[in-house]
Amino acid sequence: MTMKKLALVVAAALSFSAAADWSVKSSQSSLNFVSVKNEVVAETHSFKDLTGSLTEAGDFAVAIPAMSIDTMIPIRNERILEHVLAAKQYATINAKGKVDSKVLAGLKTGDSVVVDQALDLTLLTKTQSLTAKVKVTKVSDSQLVVTTVAPIMLDVNKFELNAGVEKLRELAGLKSISPLVPTTFSLVLVK
Repeated sequence: MTMKKLALVVAAALSFSAAADWSVKSSQSSLNFVSVKNEVVAETHSFKDLTGSLTEAGDFAVAIPAMSIDTMIPIRNERILEHVLAAKQYATINAKGKVDSKVLAGLKTGDSVVVDQALDLTLLTKTQSLTAKVKVTKVSDSQLVVTTVAPIMLDVNKFELNAGVEKLRELAGLKSISPLVPTTFSLVLVK
């Protein structure tokens, strides 16, 4: 191989790697939410599986399989899947949006930036536009970490999930379940 061909191959490989998209590494990522019952009992729950991508242009999409919910109580998982998330009909919760690509391009290894990130969250048939305060850290040329700085306060009423939550309250014999659900995430993205 001539030096000129080698230089072209290296240049092509470098430009491909610079333009590569980012993927969520599910095994190192987390999505947690808190439920509050009877006005004083707070419990943390999670979704165990996340997939997603972020393009160099800044478009992102995250998919959360409803069946990956983990409340640490199997019957509660089943009831949430049936009565709140209607998981048989709506298998995935989706979030999408656009990151300012200048923010990503300006990060050097070890740098972090905090931004107010707009996103659209879809639960069942309802989509809500939300803002999340997130910290983006460039760990290396091939790894980003995106975490919430403060919880996102989801209101189940805005997603028309209140009937399902009321059914959970009734089945569990509780006085109340708060319609506000603090939610946090930590996403590891790799090229």
